[in-house]
Amino acid sequence: MRFSILLLIIITVLSLMPGQEFPKTDMSFADKWVHWFMYGTWTVVVLWEARKRKTAHPLGRTVLLLFFVAAWSGLMELAQAFLTTTRSGEWMDLWANLFGIICGWALFGGWSAARSRKA
Repeated sequence: MRFSILLLIIITVLSLMPGQEFPKTDMSFADKWVHWFMYGTWTVVVLWEARKRKTAHPLGRTVLLLFFVAAWSGLMELAQAFLTTTRSGEWMDLWANLFGIICGWALFGGWSAARSRKA
């Protein structure tokens, strides 16, 4: 759970940092790829750590954790829109976050299924 919390803090800090602090790039949609990667990675780590703890019914726990990550994603977009002067909340960022969450869930599910078959 420690790594999940560390990633939560890193994502929060990066989300609220002034935009000019980040390097500029010519890559199309670089910002969206970063959102996708951050939330996809965080989702995999959250689900992996929850699986290690085995604290609740797997499906209920998974749904709750996915909801939490998605809700945090939305809160960060709202915080950018209303609590900062150098950032703005964007619908496309939120969609990139949600797509990252779905991809992270799918990646974790595939890894879990493959691991179960080997056991």
